[in-house]
Amino acid sequence: MTIAEKMRQRLRLNRPSLRARARPPKQRTPLGQNFSAANLPVALSMPVCDTCGHVQYPPTELCGECLADTLVFRETDTQGTLLAKTELHHSVWEFFKRRMSKAPWPMGSVKLDAGPVVLAHLADNTLAPGQSVQVFSHTDASRSSVLIACDVSQPVGRREVRRALTEATGLTQIAVREKGI
Repeated sequence: MTIAEKMRQRLRLNRPSLRARARPPKQRTPLGQNFSAANLPVALSMPVCDTCGHVQYPPTELCGECLADTLVFRETDTQGTLLAKTELHHSVWEFFKRRMSKAPWPMGSVKLDAGPVVLAHLADNTLAPGQSVQVFSHTDASRSSVLIACDVSQPVGRREVRRALTEATGLTQIAVREKGI
């Protein structure tokens, strides 16, 4: 390996902004990895306490209501209400920086009918606070589950509809930089 190739390799590892291809953040806790695994086959799966029935989010080891350790992932109702929305204009992650250079990234907090409040990417920027929405999970380009909110008219029970909505947000494609390393 030449010195130039070694320097290129070192830059690739130390300077994510120079990489040709950027992926979404991949660091997940073991509970986050369990969340991703539980959400692969269904539209939305959340930890539910077997003792009291409380739906928990984000995933934790103990129930937030009764402190039991009997949380099990179960398919959950996708309906909810958009509480607030915002547009991100800056991120420390290179994947989002490259997308935000074109347009702000829409995010929202959704109160699920099942109980918890979740933060979700918005598939439709025209959604307004107070509007009924559906939240579903889908894998992003780093193969981790993310939550996405869309209008209630979308049939998110079908996998191909969820895939199309996720692709429209840009979460499944790697962010490419021309002339990157």
